Amino acid sequence: MKYSEESGRGLIANRNIKTGEIILEETAAVWGPKASGACCLQCSLELCELSSFHFCSLCHLHFCSAKCCSLQQSSECAEMQKLSINTDSLESLSKLTLAILVIRCLFLPLTAPQDSIKIRLLQDHMEERKGTKLQKLCQEFLVNYLRDIGLDQKQISNNDIYQVCGILDSNAFESKTFDGVENRAVFPLSAMVNSSCLPNMTHVTRKDRKMVFVASRDIQEGQELFICYTGTRWGNITRRKHLLLTKHFLCRCPRCLDPTECGTFISSIKCPECKRNMVQEAQSDSTECNMPWHCQKCRHEIEHKKVVAIETMIGQMLKLVNKNSTHHLEQVSRKLKRVLTSHHYILLEIYMNLVTLYAKNNENQERIVELCDILIPVLQKLEGSSKAVAFMLIARIGSQVSICRAGNEELLKSGWLEESLQTFDDAYTLIKSDVQAPNSLIEVKISLTNLKEEKDSNKIDVLKLDTKCEPPDKDNAYYPPPKKILKS
Repeated sequence: MKYSEESGRGLIANRNIKTGEIILEETAAVWGPKASGACCLQCSLELCELSSFHFCSLCHLHFCSAKCCSLQQSSECAEMQKLSINTDSLESLSKLTLAILVIRCLFLPLTAPQDSIKIRLLQDHMEERKGTKLQKLCQEFLVNYLRDIGLDQKQISNNDIYQVCGILDSNAFESKTFDGVENRAVFPLSAMVNSSCLPNMTHVTRKDRKMVFVASRDIQEGQELFICYTGTRWGNITRRKHLLLTKHFLCRCPRCLDPTECGTFISSIKCPECKRNMVQEAQSDSTECNMPWHCQKCRHEIEHKKVVAIETMIGQMLKLVNKNSTHHLEQVSRKLKRVLTSHHYILLEIYMNLVTLYAKNNENQERIVELCDILIPVLQKLEGSSKAVAFMLIARIGSQVSICRAGNEELLKSGWLEESLQTFDDAYTLIKSDVQAPNSLIEVKISLTNLKEEKDSNKIDVLKLDTKCEPPDKDNAYYPPPKKILKS
């Protein structure tokens, strides 16, 4: 760990690290659901009927089953018994679901003192949050709710609650399972890693609630380790504003200061004159940039407010689109390609949704390969060998195998199988234990292995056949004379 004036505390590589190496593995200090409805407080499964919940007979916390209830820590149950928890409606359970992570953090000095000490060392940004909407929301909902259920102000002050909210907002990691279950957790050491929009690590949340950091690029000794606190596939302005609002710093990483975003043009729109990329010069000291956008080829200019108007219009359009319909998503992507460059972040998100939907429905395999061929090079440039890249590689390989099995291998690029065999193992190793890993992952592995064995077997059979059909030795064999050609 090292401190710098520019980025504060950070983790530094003390040796050379290769892509794919595990760098850090950590168990969550505190864990809870990220949901707006009533969820199991152990596994975060959302339930819609009050009768579906199982309640602890001692502390009255709600779970989806007796099994999940039995996994609750006895020390937490003992502290929860001191509160007056209402369980008579789904609304009451929803409120507790929203507050449970904060409650668990507040009780850590009693339930897990060592974890409490680690969490209190993290940034809370108390000064920056004073008087903001976030603090007002904290007061109006959390503080009032916690007092209503009996949290004693003499033991835990309003300031303690504000501090915990600040720590969670600044340091909690979010995860989402393949089935859509969302969680938030704090990993104290992992939270020390600083942010760059060109990260050199990717993180995997395992089913045992451990966070594993893996090198997504080669890292030299002495280099700082980075993840990205926001969406790496977001555009420049959106990323910087989000980081300033939620993490209270203005990102000045190489990508944020590059108008082309490392040559991906992920924020660019099409020039109305020549259809090439239009970019805007980045400002190192502000997210408020009103400089005009200019075409890199013909130098045509557009006012910044017009670009904002275009993106606002697109945002309104996307609200009306059925995100579960491949037909609607394909339709809107065709329309957007008239004004957005091929790698624009809005199009990339649509493409990733299409890959997920097509793979889930086991349809349009050729389109999955086509979309992955667009996505993978961009993601690799921005994220390295990340988890997102691994998911796209697995999706492409699964579709390629299906196309081959259907007897349409001529639709695939030459050498696809050799390339798939080279890339599959690393991608599979990275995501096999991740909570987002699809159930079909092992099926893709088996199908690829079987296909390789069949191809190898066919090659052996062809070689045997060639050996049997070798022409006889001309020097020792009898050749009949050539037939005479009869002329009519």
